Amino acid sequence: MELKLLKTFLTVVELHHFSRAANALHMSQPALSKQIGALEASLGGKLFERGRHGAELTPLGERFLPDAQALVRDANEILLRAREASSGRQGHLRVGICLSVLTLVPRLIADFRRQYPGVAVTLSDLSSAEQTRRLLAGKLDAGFLRLPSMEGLSSFSVIEEGLALALPPHLGYKRLPADLGVLNEIGFIALQRSRGPGLAAQIDRWCLERRFVPNVTQQAEDVQSVLASVAAGVGIAFIPSHAQQLLRDATVLELRGKEAKWRVGLAWPSARDNPLATRFASFVRAAMKGV
Repeated sequence: MELKLLKTFLTVVELHHFSRAANALHMSQPALSKQIGALEASLGGKLFERGRHGAELTPLGERFLPDAQALVRDANEILLRAREASSGRQGHLRVGICLSVLTLVPRLIADFRRQYPGVAVTLSDLSSAEQTRRLLAGKLDAGFLRLPSMEGLSSFSVIEEGLALALPPHLGYKRLPADLGVLNEIGFIALQRSRGPGLAAQIDRWCLERRFVPNVTQQAEDVQSVLASVAAGVGIAFIPSHAQQLLRDATVLELRGKEAKWRVGLAWPSARDNPLATRFASFVRAAMKGV
């Protein structure tokens, strides 16, 4: 059943007259009569009785009217949703996040959803390497990850990140000791390398430059466990400096040197046409300019 036939039917119902309906639809009266005839043929009965006072609905027309109205209304709503989706105003956005943006991104997402309430967002806490795999496989729409990004991804920088050392407050350190070996007496808590390969490689480079081998006495599967262990006085941990916002009871010393610096940005697949990801990227870029 064609949508244009239903709209023609509803126009005749509204105006009670074939000629006036034809004028309203910018078509000839014979063309309108032909459309009504086609609709009647598909339904198997007459929809209108035509007389001196115009066009009146038949019993079949009366019964068909609410269904026709519902069909046209649903079609209009579907079309509106499709247009909203194609413009990036509706849909489902899958976003990856890394440790460095755990406190930043939730605020960005909240602001984005206030502006675009028709968008549902799923956040996944993943390493940069895993985000890259999922972005290229079409399992993520956008991701906050370590830059530079791989070929096939568009990206821009969001924050400058640095390596820091988190220590239990009772140790009383105000600066990094000249002899890093004394830190091994306390022991290090490390995020499992598979959970944060980029962070682990950053720590390796910084330590190699200083010929220091940290004594890792405990490993954790998630950063929350690392931070909780530091706060409890269990040991010391290398962390991204932005993660210190998640720490309440700890001393954080930001580390120096080019090996302690990197950039975190937003990345999304270059080749995939995703209006929602494009709109989100534009939103984040604009939001970060004001930070």
